[in-house]
Amino acid sequence: MNVADPRSMRLLAAGAALCLAAGGGIAFAVGRAADAGSGGAVLRTTEAVAREQAAAPAEIQAPSGYDVTMSPVGTVHFAKVPERIVTGAMYQNCTEMVVAAGRGAGIIAGVAKANVYNGFYDQLPGVRTGIDVEKMPAMTNSTGERTGFDKETLYQLHADVHHMDPAQLMQAGRWTQADIDEISRNVGPFFANRFSRENIYPGTGPYEFYTVWEMAGKFGQVYRQERRMARLQEIGEALIARLQASLPPVGQRPRVGLVLCNRDHFTVYKLGGGGFGQAQYAAVGAVDAFAGNPRISYYGENGGTGKALDLEGLLSIDPDVLITAFALTGSQTAHENLLKLKDDPLAARLKAFASGQVYPGGTALQGPVFHIFQIEMAAKQIYPALFGRYRPDQAYPREEQLFDREAVAAVLRGDADHAGR
Repeated sequence: MNVADPRSMRLLAAGAALCLAAGGGIAFAVGRAADAGSGGAVLRTTEAVAREQAAAPAEIQAPSGYDVTMSPVGTVHFAKVPERIVTGAMYQNCTEMVVAAGRGAGIIAGVAKANVYNGFYDQLPGVRTGIDVEKMPAMTNSTGERTGFDKETLYQLHADVHHMDPAQLMQAGRWTQADIDEISRNVGPFFANRFSRENIYPGTGPYEFYTVWEMAGKFGQVYRQERRMARLQEIGEALIARLQASLPPVGQRPRVGLVLCNRDHFTVYKLGGGGFGQAQYAAVGAVDAFAGNPRISYYGENGGTGKALDLEGLLSIDPDVLITAFALTGSQTAHENLLKLKDDPLAARLKAFASGQVYPGGTALQGPVFHIFQIEMAAKQIYPALFGRYRPDQAYPREEQLFDREAVAAVLRGDADHAGR
C-alpha cells in the first residue's frame, strides 16, 4: 500500500482512530516518505501524540478550564486555579474560604488587620493560614472614598480573582456595571456573595442567598478542593446534630441578646433572621431575647443600622445572656464598654451580669472553620451547664472540646485521607 496515496492515508487514519478508541498504546501517524525518512508509515506512541498536541498553537487546541456558577456573579470561567487572590476588608469569610482551600498564601491584598483573629487556628496542630497581613494592602475605606479602592488599584494588583461582591460595590455608589465588566475582562473575575450574611438584599434585581456550607462548596469548586469543603461540612453538621440532641425545649432555653455597646446605648442584632452572619446561634437553637418586641429595630433591617436601645430599654427586656457582636474581630472596645457597665447601679440589675453570662461574640464574617469553632463557642456561652463553661482563650482540655481539632486540622493540612483533589 502506498502511504502517499490519499485513499491509503484515510484507511490508516481510520485504523489509528480504532486503536485509540480501544485504549491501545500505539497510534499511527501518517506522513509522506520524506517526512518519516523512509517509504512507510510512522508508528508513534499515544504519549508522543499527546506531547505534540500540547505543543500545538493555542488557537487550534480545545478550550481548557472550568466554570463555577454563583449569584450574583453568574457563571465564571477559570482557565486555571487562581494563584493571585484579592479579598475585601469586609470579606473575611471569603478569606477564610481561601484558607480552608489551602490557598491562603495566594492572598495578595484585602485582609484588614483589625479583622484578623488566629485564636481558632492556634488550636489546630500543624495549621498556618499563610497570610501575612503586615505586607499587604487592606481594601478598606481608609482613602475616604466609599469603597476605599478603584479600578486602578485592581489593575496594579493584577489578581486572578477578586473575592468581592460586584452588587455590593455598585450599591456603595462608585462602581458601575461597566467598571465591573472591564476589570473582569482585563484583570480577573469577581466572585463573592455579600448579602447572604443577613439574607437581605437592598437592590432590585435577582439575588440568591447561600448558607455557610453552600458558599464553601462554591469556593471549593473555584479552588478544586470540593472534598476538603465537604469534609469540613461533615464535621460541622455532626457537631450540630450532637448539640441539638441535648438541647432543652425552646421554652426552657435562655433568652440571648446580641448587642454592640456604645457606652450606654445598644445596637441590636437579630439571631433568627437567616444568613450566615449569625448561623452559629441558629445552629444551637438560641432564643432571641428581642424577637417580637415592637420597640426593637435590628441592625441591617431595611438596609439601615437599626435604632439603638438605651440602658432602661435593655433592662425592660433583660436578656439572660448578653453577647457582644464582633468582639473577637474589631469590636473589642464595644465589649469592654459592656463589661464596664457592671458597676453601673442600673446595669447591675441585668440578669446577665448577675449570672456572669456576658460574653464576647464571634464574627459574622465566618467561613467553614470559624463556623465550627463559633458553634462550640455559642453552645458553651448559652448552655454552660450542658456543654461546659466558655474559655476566652479557646484552649479547652480535650475532654471539654465539643469537636475533634485534629479532624479539622487534617483537612487544612491537606492530609491524604481528608484533602481534596
